[in-house]
Amino acid sequence: MTKRILFYLLLPVAVICAGCSNRERVPEPDSKPLDSVRLIRNATLKINYAGKTILVDPLFSGKGELRSILGVNKNPTVHLTMPVEEIMSNVDFALGTHSHFDHFDNAAAKALGDSIKMYIQPADSVAYQNEYGFGNTEIIADSMNVNGITIIRTTGVHGRGELETLMGAVSGFILKAPDNPTVYIVGDCLYTDEIQATIEKYTPQWVIINTGGAIAPPLSQKYGTLIMNEKDVVEMVDASPAHCRFIAVHMDAIDHCQTTRSILRNEADKAGISQDKLLIPADGEVIDLSR
Repeated sequence: MTKRILFYLLLPVAVICAGCSNRERVPEPDSKPLDSVRLIRNATLKINYAGKTILVDPLFSGKGELRSILGVNKNPTVHLTMPVEEIMSNVDFALGTHSHFDHFDNAAAKALGDSIKMYIQPADSVAYQNEYGFGNTEIIADSMNVNGITIIRTTGVHGRGELETLMGAVSGFILKAPDNPTVYIVGDCLYTDEIQATIEKYTPQWVIINTGGAIAPPLSQKYGTLIMNEKDVVEMVDASPAHCRFIAVHMDAIDHCQTTRSILRNEADKAGISQDKLLIPADGEVIDLSR
């Protein structure tokens, strides 16, 4: 058992009010746009990009099948809105930002099996095998061309102070291909100068951010959240180039996430950030990246 999983198991019980979205799932169209992002649930994404279909951080367990982080509600706190078979349809390969149990699980390992490879960070070289029995992985140390797509691994921090040490390494990915928008999948990273420098270096048209404002009591009282919250998002959007547009995910599915879709939209509205600049999809919703 890794130190990171022990950390989750040892978190004390806390009471958290998790908001929920009333938006209905928008079905995936029969004729998908060339480039699109579909939010499955939490941080699980199905991305159509440069003619390939990429699955990011697959998490397929049913509602309440995984342990609670805060000792309140078992995870995930919501059901998948589509069958796993539909999610897996036409997937070419997967990307794993890190091996925490809210980003990968045994059900995903079974679904990917031997046929679909997942590209991962060096820090997780043995983690997926040891924790989930999934060994069909390949490390992206810096960058790699996969099926005509240049994938550049990026880094960040998954907490500050003691939390950074306990949470371990985390990565994001830049997707680049000729005649396609550049997409930056930030991963479970706090908003820092490093993240802003990555945006300025690669100038992505789309930035996908994990914005659940996850907490880890009691350390969060001193060190703050594990991932971005609504205030971080506003700061990030304001500081980024005008052409960048943002897709916010990792909300309303895991019990230690305090920033809900409603809270984020409320904060963005107050800051004057339009719904076209910051998109907050419902589970199952498809966003056309050519829009």
